[in-house]
Amino acid sequence: MTHYTTEIAIVGGGVCGLWLLNILRNAGYEACLFEQGQLGQAQTLASQGMIHGGIKYALGGFTTPASETIASMPAKWRDCIAGTGSLDLRGLEVLSQDYYLFSDRALADRVTAFFASKSLRGRVDAIERQHYPEAFQSPAFKGSLYRLQDMVIDTSALVTRLQQNYAEHIFQATAQVNSENGAVLELRLNDIHSISAQHYIFAAGEGNGKLLPNLDFIPLKMQTRPLKQVLVKGQLPQIFAHAVSLRDANKPRLTITTHNMKDGDQIWYLGGKLAEQGVHMNDADLIAKAKQELKTLVPWVDQAGLEFRTLDINRAEPAQENQGRPDFPFTSQTANALVCWPTKLTLTPMLADEVLKLLPPPTSGDWERPGLSLAGVSPPPWELAFA
Repeated sequence: MTHYTTEIAIVGGGVCGLWLLNILRNAGYEACLFEQGQLGQAQTLASQGMIHGGIKYALGGFTTPASETIASMPAKWRDCIAGTGSLDLRGLEVLSQDYYLFSDRALADRVTAFFASKSLRGRVDAIERQHYPEAFQSPAFKGSLYRLQDMVIDTSALVTRLQQNYAEHIFQATAQVNSENGAVLELRLNDIHSISAQHYIFAAGEGNGKLLPNLDFIPLKMQTRPLKQVLVKGQLPQIFAHAVSLRDANKPRLTITTHNMKDGDQIWYLGGKLAEQGVHMNDADLIAKAKQELKTLVPWVDQAGLEFRTLDINRAEPAQENQGRPDFPFTSQTANALVCWPTKLTLTPMLADEVLKLLPPPTSGDWERPGLSLAGVSPPPWELAFA
């Protein structure tokens, strides 16, 4: 077995691991990353790409810890995209600089009063009809439209950008943890290599659940909260919006983002309450429900010729009481091992800040570059679903 050494070994090639690799190497650490499949292939590329400020968690009429935690995140991402943030992401493709929320007429007065409150001033703007984006200019739209501080990024472009910066330090390998005496001893890679590090960071999303049993000195458990999203393919207008209604006022009834296919079609990626309910439905019933929701919420869009698929996703995060949703990114350090989940795409920069606080300054050493194959970027899930 060939053995290598490094300062920091990161396990997991989603946005969390890739962001950390970039942050750590920029800070002078000798870090390398190991991904068993393709980069971004699970939760990262299955994300809708929303960099949001938490308003969707405040639709019940009051702010929450989650909505307050996330409030500053769109500005942090915009700083990165402008080249002035914690990472230089200049040139990253932004699918939409604006994200909208639209309501039916019955909810309009309630939504208007709440969004005009002092606590949300500057985070939500009412849009006059003459300034509606093209997709909402149909006379069939009778509700109200609001612009949030959120934006939508191309997650595939993000993964590619983070990979390209340090591609020669990102390896395709199945990592097995060898621990002893309350610390990680080494990682075994593809059963024929091993690597020892001063620090190990486990950022593998759902994959952390498979690694935790070999980290029995860390008192952590993982939970998953499943979703079943719907993919709609065709010549579709650009919509980036949450739909809320009187019956579902405490959370988005439907969340729509638009993504481009290689063949020139567009994808509507449908989440929100629909995706939560979809977990308990078969594909045919969920697609039928999605068609009805679109007919109700965006009746001016002709569904003729559209193709539909479903996509199962597990959101992985630290276990919470009553399977609740974490409000913050999570990091836990024991001995030389650090386990982390950003819990949401938008919170990734905040998690990286926390990791930097937990690590000692970089040290010099005679580090070795592993002789392993380099990892590539996964296609987005809609390209695979309609292949």
